[in-house]
Amino acid sequence: MEAAYRTRNGTAYPKLRSVAVPASALIAVNIGLMYLVAMTPLSALNDLLFAVPILGLLVYGAALTGGNILAERGLEAGSMGAASVGIVLLQGAYALFGGGILARIAVDVRGIALAVTLAVTLTITIGIAGYVYLRDKQFDHWSKYSFGAFILGAVFVAVGSAIPAVLIGGFVFIFLGFALRLGHEIWHVKASYDPTRSLLHALGIYVAFTGVFVHVLQIVARQFLNR
Repeated sequence: MEAAYRTRNGTAYPKLRSVAVPASALIAVNIGLMYLVAMTPLSALNDLLFAVPILGLLVYGAALTGGNILAERGLEAGSMGAASVGIVLLQGAYALFGGGILARIAVDVRGIALAVTLAVTLTITIGIAGYVYLRDKQFDHWSKYSFGAFILGAVFVAVGSAIPAVLIGGFVFIFLGFALRLGHEIWHVKASYDPTRSLLHALGIYVAFTGVFVHVLQIVARQFLNR
């Protein structure tokens, strides 16, 4: 999907490599943390927070937003301390949320559930990337669509806290929000890649990919529970 570009000395180097490697590392660490959290009492935190769904959304939303802002500003300013704090917040929030979901299913199938979730999420990502790269158009507006989807998702979750049947709408719109953001981040790599900002590109893809991952994990976990 992405042709190699050449550096000044003429050496071929795929620009996606400098983004995909750190993003993949962050994702791999987070999946490992989810597995570990699922085996600890911390996994019960989800049930406590989502006893009132909007509370859980606000807590995790604040952690992810705060972590993302800290990590981005730290990387932009060259402050690895601030960036590290932001990444720890992101990793912790996703690990607790994903670990809480994973803890609901039997220990012996948790690895399978994560593998299935990863395969599905990668398929979704490849589909989005293919759409973005094969169409000669701008996708900057997907950022606005993503934000709008998150807002609608929060509204549905708030209403769903009193009317549970509405919660499915919150799930769908928040999932859509992460998917649209993933497409936007992939488009940024295509349209405005900057070697000096490769870690920022990687951070954006990691946050969006893992957001899609935990939503797919909820579906996969439910399938295992229904068996």
